Amino acid sequence: MNDGLALRSSLLSLLVLGSAGVPAAAEPVVILSDTHRREVASVTRGTVEMLPIDIVVAGMGVTTRTDAAAGSVSLGYQGRELILYHNKSLASVAGDLRLLSAPSIVADGRCLVPIDGLPLLLRYLLGKPVEWRAPLRMLLVGDVKIPRIDVSAFVSGDSVRIVLESSEKVPFRVSQGEGRVAVVIPRDLVEVKLEQERLTGGIVELLQHSPGKENVVTVTLGKRFQNLKASEQESPPRLVLEFFAVPATASPTPAASAASSGSTSTPEGAGPKAATPLPRAPRIVVIDPGHGGAMVGAQGPAGALEKDVTLAIARKLRAAIANLGYQAFLTRDKDEDVALDQRTAIANNFKADVFVSIHANGSRAGGAKGSEVYFLAHEASDSEARRLAMTEGAFVPPGGASPGSDLALILWNMAQAEHLEESSVLASRVHEALGEATGAASRGVKQAPFRVLVGAAMPAVLVEVGFLSNADEEKLLVNDAYQGRVAGAILRGMARYFERHGASAAN
Repeated sequence: MNDGLALRSSLLSLLVLGSAGVPAAAEPVVILSDTHRREVASVTRGTVEMLPIDIVVAGMGVTTRTDAAAGSVSLGYQGRELILYHNKSLASVAGDLRLLSAPSIVADGRCLVPIDGLPLLLRYLLGKPVEWRAPLRMLLVGDVKIPRIDVSAFVSGDSVRIVLESSEKVPFRVSQGEGRVAVVIPRDLVEVKLEQERLTGGIVELLQHSPGKENVVTVTLGKRFQNLKASEQESPPRLVLEFFAVPATASPTPAASAASSGSTSTPEGAGPKAATPLPRAPRIVVIDPGHGGAMVGAQGPAGALEKDVTLAIARKLRAAIANLGYQAFLTRDKDEDVALDQRTAIANNFKADVFVSIHANGSRAGGAKGSEVYFLAHEASDSEARRLAMTEGAFVPPGGASPGSDLALILWNMAQAEHLEESSVLASRVHEALGEATGAASRGVKQAPFRVLVGAAMPAVLVEVGFLSNADEEKLLVNDAYQGRVAGAILRGMARYFERHGASAAN
């Protein structure tokens, strides 16, 4: 009886200490599991923060048994047993003793445990992953589904478009203050993929993410900003923010002043009226979904076909391009055979600003993975690029000319040669954006004599979005959300190319 009173006294003293002197905790700890959410008040003992383990596991099917004589609490779940002892730093895990960072406190069937020891104890007891995220004050139990939000920015002359695309529907709260716009995502836990990014053009200066209880994406406004339009869209769930610039104003010319006053005459000695600048035509992108029809391309271990993956990504890319105000055309919009030379001819006929051919790789090496982007070269940059070019259709000079002959070089210079430098820049921008958006392994920017790029009268690249022959990448490449991320990355790469290097392409 005296032992029981002592234990209760210890627990009461601990609770008093937690609520006075050193506060228990500024905020409760959030317990997130795959089935429920709970907030639990913690208690501090000195510098050690503790939680009642029975409350943490409540509703998870765990049984609790107290042995007052031994001063211990036993927790059981599906044949596994965990024993904790009063005022001892040891716990019995499957019969083995494990050391905690501080002693447990057991009283009246309740047991306070150091928070940093909970992952070790509960992983064994529940047979599930358990993680303590101290900065967020969250204990994750089991396979907690965490929404992922990809943030991308597209800059054009008079507007900036920022898209927050989520793996599932989440709430967005948009507010505008002095010189900034804040997007709050009031969820316990989200993963926001955004590196701090400075934008050009003077409409938006800075884009950044501040993690915490309320995840905040902050947009710092520039001097040219005038107004904002925000809209939520579905499939996939996303928030679209459009920032518009102050309309450009020009000082009126004498001729313009005369026109505004109703006079149609030209002042004596004045030269001809300055021509009104023509509006810049929208950029045109031709997208080539690799293979099609009988040409299935690479095949994954689970049966995914390259021709299907590339068409799905190409359609998503076309939709994303249309949202940005560009014009986009596909070389094929269904499962059909299209000759390699015809694909390039389609791009030329549309007078495209860029041509992008989308493919998925395959390799006999099961571990091969990652994305890579190619632009044209007379010779392949390495043996792997040469092999891939032969698989996808390499350029062979007509009339029996050898690859190194004068005839071959003349034919080479007739089309794509003058765009090689721009193609190189485009390839780099797309490759860079793919790595940022997908996290896929980088295989670099390479060159090879792909026939589908020969004859393109504009900057042209071939994108290998991943390896279908790799089982893990096959699962990603058939996933609708991942395909959307790939399409968004290709578009972001093109937008960066247009913004910084392709000014002449749209004139």
